[in-house]
Amino acid sequence: MNKILDNRNIFVIGYMGSDRRDAAKKIAVELQYELLDMDAEIERRDGRSIIRMCMIMGEHEYRNKEYELLKELLPGKRQVVICGDGILLDDMNFEALKLSFNRNHDSVILIEAPIDLLWQNAKNDETIPYAFMHISGEDGSAAEVERQKKFYDLYEVRKSRYNEFKSAVDFTKSKIWEILA
Repeated sequence: MNKILDNRNIFVIGYMGSDRRDAAKKIAVELQYELLDMDAEIERRDGRSIIRMCMIMGEHEYRNKEYELLKELLPGKRQVVICGDGILLDDMNFEALKLSFNRNHDSVILIEAPIDLLWQNAKNDETIPYAFMHISGEDGSAAEVERQKKFYDLYEVRKSRYNEFKSAVDFTKSKIWEILA
């Protein structure tokens, strides 16, 4: 196994439509790590979908659930952890991942794609919990243009947080690159 990954958690992050789940699954299989989807685990524990939790309790309470789960995961357990696309928006989650990266030497992998491709992948995904993603409209309609604008704007807000982890480790020379290639 690649020494850069020994006894570390690998947190997979990315924006809506980035296909981070498939990437994480490939990494977990190849490295023989456990796989944990944070959103699925939170839904399992709570008994409600992410969309329902956000509707009833608000996004902040959902982010608190993410933080509680992150705290359980931080010591290196050799897991590949699929993070929700908005995990870095919450300051507590952001700091927890940075601490894990810096202190525990866990890996945070950003799955990227051009924004237009992210939009194409995400625009029909009914599991996305953001209300603006559920506005219906035909391609080219005013509603669809507004929905796409909000998607792009939210990406710009998150980009600086994603970039905090970008290029922190050169994975092009590691097993990760070979797995995702």
